[in-house]
Amino acid sequence: MKGWSLNPQVFDIAVTSSLTPLGSSVAMKDIINETMNIVYFKQAWRLLKENRLLSMVSILGTALAICLVMVIVIVWQVRTAGFKPETHRERMLFVRDGRASRKTNHEFNNCYRLSSSVVKQVFYPLQTAEAVGMATDAWSSLASTMDQTKELRADVRYTDAGFWRLFDFEVLAGKPYPQEAVHSGLQEAVVSASLARQLFGSIEVVGQTMQLNYVPYRICAVVGDVSVMAEASHADVWVPYTSNSTLYDNNTEGLLGTFACYILAPSASDFPAIRAEVARNVEKLNASKRDWELLLSGQPDSRLDLLARKNGAFGEAETGLLVLRYGLIVLLLMLVPAINMSGLTQSRMRQRMEELGVRRAFGATRWQLIRQILLENLLQTLIGGAIGFGLSYVVVLGLSGWLLDTGETIEGLGQVFVGADMLFNPLIFLLAFVACLVLNLLSAGIPAWRAANNPIVESLSIHR
Repeated sequence: MKGWSLNPQVFDIAVTSSLTPLGSSVAMKDIINETMNIVYFKQAWRLLKENRLLSMVSILGTALAICLVMVIVIVWQVRTAGFKPETHRERMLFVRDGRASRKTNHEFNNCYRLSSSVVKQVFYPLQTAEAVGMATDAWSSLASTMDQTKELRADVRYTDAGFWRLFDFEVLAGKPYPQEAVHSGLQEAVVSASLARQLFGSIEVVGQTMQLNYVPYRICAVVGDVSVMAEASHADVWVPYTSNSTLYDNNTEGLLGTFACYILAPSASDFPAIRAEVARNVEKLNASKRDWELLLSGQPDSRLDLLARKNGAFGEAETGLLVLRYGLIVLLLMLVPAINMSGLTQSRMRQRMEELGVRRAFGATRWQLIRQILLENLLQTLIGGAIGFGLSYVVVLGLSGWLLDTGETIEGLGQVFVGADMLFNPLIFLLAFVACLVLNLLSAGIPAWRAANNPIVESLSIHR
């Protein structure tokens, strides 16, 4: 072939990888395939070093794409998956709001939290639930030592005893208040480690007394700090709801008040049974009321349903739309850089057409060529993916206050901090690897297919 020459290394690779003895066993074919995969990766490493600028652009593009994708995935995981103390989010149900509607015209409605009596009548009797509890939102209060030499703003949450069976708090000292303390209205408090240190200089404070809005409370337990991301359980201080006489139920026949209800199911498969039992209990409650009825608008909600509701409990729970929106964002973040990198891969393939043509001439199949190109590109993708994966954690940790903002008003010690159990989840690592594979397929798949289907004569004559 006058005017055309072939690099000896290319010739050796082509012959070695294309010829397979006709009578070879399945085991021999497996050995040859494994050997060729190693050859492909070695060749990919050599190509990376030969085209440093092009390789750097491709790796950085991959790293940026994976970083953006993983930031979305990590934020999604933190918002939806379980972590201490909300370890069991996947089998929890939430009732955040209720609506009191007049039975006569259904026009005058109040939408607010539930009353304690509704929680006791509708949710405490649930037979299909593993545990039920209630709590107020976290309210800002003045916390101080008894001599008031140290004062600070703290977020206080009023709860029942069932609250402590729902969440997996890290108890550092003492024990949370039991049902007897709630029933008796004892002024006992569970405090966070940060609050204990700021008021008393130590977490060894069980048995000491503090003030909340100048009302004395005996400290019965100290728990680890809770991130603001744990929206249902976060606070600096937790006290029995019966210790505060201002937590009254309003005048809609005692239907509405200040409490959200939390339900722990044996498993997520029990959600329909729990919702059906709640509906029956609400029907019984409403039958006992003269002028008002309670509406829950499809609650209790799963964690995902809760995030998908707009405008409170009586907006639509657009769960499917929420998942679709996140999915489209991830797809676009991968598709756009993949298209750009596909052009770079196509340019590199044009420089290697003679090698691919020789391989075709010596009997390599289209699938073998496609596999070679994908495996070679995978090395580059994995390098960029590893860089992007590490960078995503830097971004999430550095911008956690913005990325993980829940919209809650926090005036106490609470901060948006992320723990290891939030970030280092096996599912996140798996999703990162899958993202690398998809990005590799999107960026190299079309060039690989076009190169593998290019006629042998054209491949061999492309550099003539």
